[in-house]
Amino acid sequence: MAQNVQHVVKEPCQKRSRDSQERILRAAETIIRTKGFEALTTAEVVRRSRTSIGTLYARFGDKTALLHAVQNRVQAREEALIRQQMAEVDWDSLTLEQCVRRLVEIKQNATQGNHRLFEAFVVHGATDPVLRAQGYQHKAVIEDLEVEKLMRHAAEIGHADAETAARVASRLAQAAQEEYVQRSLSGVSFPPSAPPDLLLGKLAEVIIAYLRTPDGAEAS
Repeated sequence: MAQNVQHVVKEPCQKRSRDSQERILRAAETIIRTKGFEALTTAEVVRRSRTSIGTLYARFGDKTALLHAVQNRVQAREEALIRQQMAEVDWDSLTLEQCVRRLVEIKQNATQGNHRLFEAFVVHGATDPVLRAQGYQHKAVIEDLEVEKLMRHAAEIGHADAETAARVASRLAQAAQEEYVQRSLSGVSFPPSAPPDLLLGKLAEVIIAYLRTPDGAEAS
């Protein structure tokens, strides 16, 4: 069985080539963001980017490689935005609850409007090891950033192993986002009392309760 391989996109030397590559990536991202991955065709990318099929294939090779590049682009932007917003916060002045709420808010701000992009990365990542690996690498970076902030409040965390609890908390947030995206884009109707965004809205409360609950208290 053929394995997906990571396509290395060379950074063009000439400005004209860099401009055409940027237009292609921007067009591909816009198509996925607004219409989903199934609407992404080379013909539509070429039309929107005002380039040519030859230019697209010379830069990316095929639609799969283009999706890999779009994922890298989106994740790099999200990471930069998260780092920027984190740098603006005086974390040492916050309580654990305030820290969790701020982290959830920052993550939601950074991913706002990316639901269809995220869906494409998750769904196609199930069969594409490159997308899957890039996604896990991105999650690991964000997890480390969040854990560093949470560990400033290690004394307020009720678990004996505060760092492990902080990592579980970060992954709870990741899992909730994935659940929200897949449910909200599924086209299935859900009871008004339990809409797809219910967990996302309660996410900070869930994480705070988990972090504050002492080890073993769940079973008591």
